Amino acid sequence: NNMGPLLLLSLLSLWGTAVRAEDGASTDGKSPAFCGERECPKFQLIQQYDSFELRAYEGSQWVTTELDDGFLGFGMVTSFRRLFNYISGKNSQEKKIEMTVPVLIQYPLKDTGRNATMSFFLSPSLVNPPKPLDPAVYLENTSPLSVYVMSFGGYALDYDYKKKAKALAEKLRNLGLSFDDSVRTTAGYNDPFTLINRHNEVWYKAK
Repeated sequence: NNMGPLLLLSLLSLWGTAVRAEDGASTDGKSPAFCGERECPKFQLIQQYDSFELRAYEGSQWVTTELDDGFLGFGMVTSFRRLFNYISGKNSQEKKIEMTVPVLIQYPLKDTGRNATMSFFLSPSLVNPPKPLDPAVYLENTSPLSVYVMSFGGYALDYDYKKKAKALAEKLRNLGLSFDDSVRTTAGYNDPFTLINRHNEVWYKAK
């Protein structure tokens, strides 16, 4: 599969800009270690299982765009660039917004009429987020939700996320736990320059 190295190189330039823009950022001491120095959505750990956990997330705000299916996976880079342009000041207020984590991707697994999307988390401190100028980018608010989460390390490509999502779904079914199997969510927390202690997640919404 030639997609991995090519996609990684393409994301390097974008994430590299994000890293430089955020030098000196610090945490408030309340975020999980895997969020690093970037702000991430707040949650409570409800239950820890052998290889996954149940989390309850607060309601949150996100900036979202459709995930493109570009050649060799480069549509993902296009989608990332749209969102990155928004937080870089290409918005109604020309406001620069700090990069957060995770980068969330939602893949419909059934005929739900929805397209796959990519989202950046927006800090609650951003009370009135500026409106996107790009018509392909939009703001959305999510209600509080509970999700089953399986975490894993290393550099993760779509194949790895699919493999972990399948394993999580099998474990949930074996334990008789009810979940929404119509959407698979992936969460990435690291820029490509992070070589160790990388953190990736797959989510299924709990019913």
